[in-house]
Amino acid sequence: MARCYIMADGSGTQETEMAQSDDGTDAKVEEVDRLIEGLQKRRLELLRAKEAAGKGRAVPKDAVGAGTPEQEASPLPGLEKGMDALEETLDSLQWKGFRKKDGEWAFLRDREGRLVDELQSSKGFVDRLRKEGEAVVGRYRYRISEDRFLNRYYVGTEAA
Repeated sequence: MARCYIMADGSGTQETEMAQSDDGTDAKVEEVDRLIEGLQKRRLELLRAKEAAGKGRAVPKDAVGAGTPEQEASPLPGLEKGMDALEETLDSLQWKGFRKKDGEWAFLRDREGRLVDELQSSKGFVDRLRKEGEAVVGRYRYRISEDRFLNRYYVGTEAA
């Protein structure tokens, strides 16, 4: 049995009490641990870049994600493709501009209360958005309002 404790600052410890297995489970667990470590490092890089951008400092494009070739290789090879597909899905919605503020809105649900057809393949994104309040995909920050509308704003602007 393995227990992994991750602290708010991204550090963590792991206690391992595993029985040896011949089915490759140990190797899979080690691979998952490496992936988690890579994702935690990437998260910290992004948070630092976000903090620097919030203080008005210029962040060179190559500063985020810069590192050794091992770190630059995506820890999850399908992640970029999935994000591109999600971005295309979101862009396919019929967006309308707000009258009195920056940003756009589109319907999240149809008249029967179901997710609109375009978002049926992105239920995970919608669930994450509900849980976290907002998410950045591509150059937009997304939010749900009234559980009926999907709002988006350029990342550099303030959402009302």
